[in-house]
Amino acid sequence: MRAFRPDPRGWTSALEAWEREYLAGLFKQIADLLAFDTPAAGNDADALTGLAAHGSGVGDSAPRHAGTRAGESPRDGDVLAALDFDPEPADDVEAGTPRAVPASLAPLLDVLLPDASEDPDVAVEIASLTRGRLRADKRSRLEDVVCELLEPTGPDGTVLVRAGQEGRWLGALNDARLVLAERLQIDTPEAAEQVHAAAWGEAPAEEGETARWNRAMALSYDMLSWWQESLVAVLLNGDGAA
Repeated sequence: MRAFRPDPRGWTSALEAWEREYLAGLFKQIADLLAFDTPAAGNDADALTGLAAHGSGVGDSAPRHAGTRAGESPRDGDVLAALDFDPEPADDVEAGTPRAVPASLAPLLDVLLPDASEDPDVAVEIASLTRGRLRADKRSRLEDVVCELLEPTGPDGTVLVRAGQEGRWLGALNDARLVLAERLQIDTPEAAEQVHAAAWGEAPAEEGETARWNRAMALSYDMLSWWQESLVAVLLNGDGAA
């Protein structure tokens, strides 16, 4: 993964094929999460195995990918295999038929679609007017990012953020970071430092499934944070499309 650079059409970033594949999968899962609505007792979340906390029962039996992707180190493959998934088609949110979200994933939906007021009655009223529109907009920009990651349109296969679309990209990246931060329970600067240390620390000789899952999530969060910051930096520097 390389930092974003200015391009005549916007800004580009060079990623390995496995990085694009992995990030596209992560963004797709978050887009699928937005197809859900209220908490449910069941675990109808086969499309969201990577986002479910390990041991929650959602996706615990998900298959791991075999072998190593092109350009991927054995360490990367071992860590990121913890988040492999097989997404299913999401319901049509704009048609007004979102599914009930499994209880284990409800906190993730809450950070994506927070209440607009501390007053519960006011929050419900506002949500009835804006939640569907916000949900559809967030899904749309996440899906745009997925399309670019899977079929990059920049020179030499680089990922291109087109001029005028940077706000949508930053929004999608921020939503992904919010979801991962919620799952990693990052609520203080100290917690963020611990996640960073977990992401890049040496893996123990023997590592349980829960620790492996946490390390994969930490690496994902760190990677996304750096990528988002590189886009912000090039935007603040005033470098961009001619």
